[in-house]
Amino acid sequence: MTEYMPIMMDLRGMHVLLVGGGKIAGRKANQLLAAGAKLTVISPEIGDEIRTLEQSGQLERIAREARMEDAENYRIVYAASGDEALNERIAEAARRSGALVNVASRAQAGNFIHPAVLRRGRLVVTASTSGAGPSAASALIRELDERFGREYETYAEFLYVMRQKIRASVGEPEIRHRLMRKLTETDILDHIRQETFVPWSESQMAEWIETEREE
Repeated sequence: MTEYMPIMMDLRGMHVLLVGGGKIAGRKANQLLAAGAKLTVISPEIGDEIRTLEQSGQLERIAREARMEDAENYRIVYAASGDEALNERIAEAARRSGALVNVASRAQAGNFIHPAVLRRGRLVVTASTSGAGPSAASALIRELDERFGREYETYAEFLYVMRQKIRASVGEPEIRHRLMRKLTETDILDHIRQETFVPWSESQMAEWIETEREE
């Protein structure tokens, strides 16, 4: 069994190739653009989603069938056409050039896959079956959607702001780590759930850091 390495990647400004123009490619295109990728789509035919994105100038489109050499100029490649043989040829060329490639029609032909995703602001929860059954991963995410309510969006944002404050005011890594651990042990999340949480002021944040760092 392939042991996949879970990873979160910053795609802002990265040149990405998407082969295909149908519904699956359309979903991929929207996800990639939302992540800030500079997207090129190669496909002789495209659906409404890709067409809308092209007309609004959000991506570049090359109106022909993809060739193996197309994959050589990109660090990330998505093979999402309706032609499985074409997808695998593109995947082979991408892997040979050292690129990361995702294959919609057969996950094992690529070298990375996408998990099912639940987003709550800065909180991102993912589930994967390592390509065995994407629908099962999606079902698990639906269960987690009921477990992690919108309060986690506020909570994750609070933790982010506090982490920045701690990093700016505390030089010792071990103390920063201890403060963040203490922060997650507070009852802030319960207060957010009960709608009794009042965002901390700058002075309250500074006071908490100074008080807790001495313990």
